[in-house]
Amino acid sequence: MTSNELLMKLTLASGVPGFEENISEIMIDKLGDKANFKKDNIGSIAFEFGGTSDKPRIMVVGHQDEIGFIVTHVLDNGLLKFHNLGGWDWRTLLSSPVNVINNNGDHISGIIGSVPIHYSRDTLSKELKISDMFIDIGAKSAEDVIENFNINIGTPVVPTTHFVFQEKNNMMFSKAFDDRVGIAIAIELGEFLAKNSHPNTVYCCGSVQEEVGVRGARTISSLVKPDLAIIIEGVPADDFPGNESKSKNRLGCGAHLRLFDPTYVVKPKFYRYAMDLAKKHDIPIQPIVRTSGGTDAKEIHLSGIGVPCLVLGVPVRYAHSNNCIMSLDDYQNCLDLVKHLTTSIDENTFAD
Repeated sequence: MTSNELLMKLTLASGVPGFEENISEIMIDKLGDKANFKKDNIGSIAFEFGGTSDKPRIMVVGHQDEIGFIVTHVLDNGLLKFHNLGGWDWRTLLSSPVNVINNNGDHISGIIGSVPIHYSRDTLSKELKISDMFIDIGAKSAEDVIENFNINIGTPVVPTTHFVFQEKNNMMFSKAFDDRVGIAIAIELGEFLAKNSHPNTVYCCGSVQEEVGVRGARTISSLVKPDLAIIIEGVPADDFPGNESKSKNRLGCGAHLRLFDPTYVVKPKFYRYAMDLAKKHDIPIQPIVRTSGGTDAKEIHLSGIGVPCLVLGVPVRYAHSNNCIMSLDDYQNCLDLVKHLTTSIDENTFAD
């Protein structure tokens, strides 16, 4: 399976926080016959690829979950009220198609709506909130929703999407690149390590519930007990109009290498090692300091007695919305850097 095909499979699959089973199943399908694996009690998964040494234990992790919604109320008229799972750009929601995943696992089509403009002209200046919105699946009543559609409170909801690969510029269009790129890299790295020697032990992992508080990062750290960690993310691109002079995270310009965000500071030796390795192998990277946001590194670097972390990523336009764009070239650059890191770091690399 090519990278293109793997990313399509992962992004079209559904997996909001707490409901990531579909993504775990894809990981097991791809890596389960190549490595021993184990799960923590909330669904994070780790595949062990032993090398020529037990140390260092390197954890490479992406998070399985994507942003989505959960049904909070079934109204008498058959409309569904909902709450967000993860941070959304609310401006993208109205009229968006969604899939409500019922108790049988069926995808029920719906549309996010609000009071029509024809009946709300006097309140157009009011800021629309999620509490003003609802999901319409075409049901006639609450009983219809529950009995015929098999939908109840607590049902997960995901954006309806398509996958397009634009060969002219190697661009991909889909949902959930945050963070199915991390899962795809964990899978492709595992497939690579199963065939190639490395002087350490690598765990290719998928955490859960990152979008609702980096919860799986804590539990997967307790499970793996890593010495080092590489966190792979789909990161918000900043090459938008008006930001040209400040942009450091552009599509098609290389892998994201994060030095700082409010939840993590990279260990200088780890950063310099990655920079030197990228230069040695002609891998384009984009070093960046983020003054907002965070990743699984927030919990991982504080686990045990401390775990040096490196956050890498693939720039994604329109992240945290229902349709995103990313570059396959950036993805490949990130994957190449992770391969070189995991096949070159040994027990003496960061010895103090």
